[in-house]
Order: sequence, then C-alpha cells, then structure tokens
Amino acid sequence: MKGTVSPSMDEGLEDSIFLVLCTALAMMMRVYLFPIESGDYLQFLHPWYETLKENGGLLAIGMDVGDYMPPYFYLLALLTYLPIRDIFAIKALSSLADIVLAVFAANLVDFERKSRVKWTAAYCTVLFLPSVFLNSGVWGQCDAIYVSALLAFLYYAMRGSSGKAVLAYSISFVFKLQAVFFAPLLLLLLLKRRLRWRSLWIFPAVYLAACLPAALMGRSLWDLLTVYFSQAGQYSMLAMFLPNLYTWLGDSTAAEISRAGVMLAGGVVLCAVFFLYRRGFPLSPGNLVSTGLFFALLTPFLLPHMHERYYYLADLMSVIFAFYYPQKWYFAFGICTSSAYAVCHNLFGTDFLPVQALGVLMLGLLCLLARHLTQTLRPREVSVP
Repeated sequence: MKGTVSPSMDEGLEDSIFLVLCTALAMMMRVYLFPIESGDYLQFLHPWYETLKENGGLLAIGMDVGDYMPPYFYLLALLTYLPIRDIFAIKALSSLADIVLAVFAANLVDFERKSRVKWTAAYCTVLFLPSVFLNSGVWGQCDAIYVSALLAFLYYAMRGSSGKAVLAYSISFVFKLQAVFFAPLLLLLLLKRRLRWRSLWIFPAVYLAACLPAALMGRSLWDLLTVYFSQAGQYSMLAMFLPNLYTWLGDSTAAEISRAGVMLAGGVVLCAVFFLYRRGFPLSPGNLVSTGLFFALLTPFLLPHMHERYYYLADLMSVIFAFYYPQKWYFAFGICTSSAYAVCHNLFGTDFLPVQALGVLMLGLLCLLARHLTQTLRPREVSVP
C-alpha cells in the first residue's frame, strides 16, 4: 500500500532518536560536571591555556608550554579563541572525543554489521562508563582522544586496512605515550602479516608532521622529538595508586627497581608476543579483541610509574570483550570497577578499599584472561589428503 512505512525504516528512525537522546543526556551530564576543578586542571591545564591565550593562541605554539606532544597544544590554542571559560572549553573537547570513542567501540562490537541493537548498546555503555565521563567531565583529561585512535587502529586492522591502521596508531602515539600499551599488538599483527611492514613509514611521517608546526614557530625540534624521553623521568614513585604490581611496594622510589621493572615488563610482553606469534590461530574479530584486552591490561600492570587512569584502554577493551563473550562479563566488571575506584581516589579522595587488594584482583583477572587465550586461540585445523 502507498504511504506505509516498512518496519526496518521505523526501527532505524527509532534507533536514531534514541541515540540522539542518549548522546544529549551524556553530554548534559558532563556539562554539569564541568565546573569541578581537578588538581591537574589547576596545576597544568589552566596555566597552559592561559599561556597560549596571553601569547596569541596559535602564535604561541612555538613556546615551551608543557610536556605534552604538540598536537594537544594545537587544539588548546584553537580553543583560546572561543568566548567561554577555559575549563568548559577543555572539557568540551574531551567530551566530544568521548563520542568518537563510543562510535569506534560500537564499530568493534558490531564489526560485521549484523545487529543494530548491539551497536547501540555498546555506544551507550561507553558514553556512560564511569572512567570515561569522569576522565572528560571531571578530570579534563584527553585520554579519549588517544584511545579512540587505538580503537580505530584495531578496527582497521580487523578490516585488513594496513595503512589506515598504522595511521590511526600513529595519531594515538602523537597524543599520548600510553599508546605503547597496544605496541605489542601492533608488533604481533606485523609478524602475522595482517599489517604490512612497509606501512610503518607512516609512523615517523606522522610524528614529524606533528612536531613541524611548533618547530617552525620557534620551538627546538630536538626537544619536540624527545618529549617522551623527558616525560619518562618526571615521576619517581613506583606506584601511583594504579592497582598493579607495584602497589605492593608501598611508596618506594628506588630507581633500581624502576629500571628492573621496565626490563621485566619488556621481557614478559616479548614472551607473550612470541607465544601468540607461534600459535597459528585465525585472526578473527573475537580473537583480536581478546588479544587486545590482554595487552591493554598486562602492560600497565607490569610497568612502574603508572597513573591512576592508565587502565582506561583496558576499560574500553573489557567492555568490547564482554559483548563478544557475555559469559565472561566479570572481566569488564572487575577491570572497570577497579579503574573507576583508582580514578575516584585521585579526584575525590576515595579510600575505603586497599589498593593492594585490587592489585591482587587484577592479577587474578590477568591469569584468567591468559587461560582464556590459551583455550580460545587454537590453531586452525588443516585436513591432510
């Protein structure tokens, strides 16, 4: 009959309205949190913003403002032209990145485009995940930017788009050093030839392109290229309330343990990569998500000097993992709860659980996840005529 609307069109319109409403509510919730001034805002973000604004916005990108890579300062410089308070501008940028983060997480969950409901559920889950909205709405951090790029890297790697995957990883790296949490996965995909080695030229090209505008405006190119080396020696405490291996050492600042810890992390991760490389399992979406979660959890668990929010990537990967393996929901629950507690400790002084106990919990989840990998990532059987 003329004038009738198919059920699929009705469902599509309903889904669109629902997504718009959820997105609006998620952003409004963040706006109500914007006035909260975190320690990082007062100590770093506000002074950086004021320095850029007082010296001409984009004209000041050549100044040695802070210890981040230049792309974030380019964004801050653009924000200085907005007629709003700096804290609102900074947090609005991070909140918009949350939407991009939710889209790529949903794309990974519904990789084969089979379930609109599953895509919508994943999108909304990420937008209302405590560690996500606390990071942007309260803390004012930009972790959603680099993690959304890491999720894009995994998404394009699943699709076999080598150039796009390496480009996404490179973008993530020029925003935050914590992109190295997925470096073992990048290496594994290169060894298994899911990604092409010749695509790696994109990485130094993006890194150099990220530094050039600031260098052309007067900042030392060498300082720009070695920003992450300067960051590495900034903090002396081995444990910074992230529930990992070093919370059991108290307030130790021993440099010898720090250097040994980095070697330990490198050795364990290298062994894991080699084991997974030699295990000829198919690179299905579920297997890649499982492997991604393993490295997102293992790397910050073994490294010293980890901040409270460094399970952010593991939070997102655990949520995606739960959609692939609903019976293993406890991974997402344990990881996201522990991560949110660590974040709340920094922001609000929350202190009703011993972080050492949460470190034991994360170790247990790591062991269970390793067991899941050994059981799930089985080599494809080959029939012999």
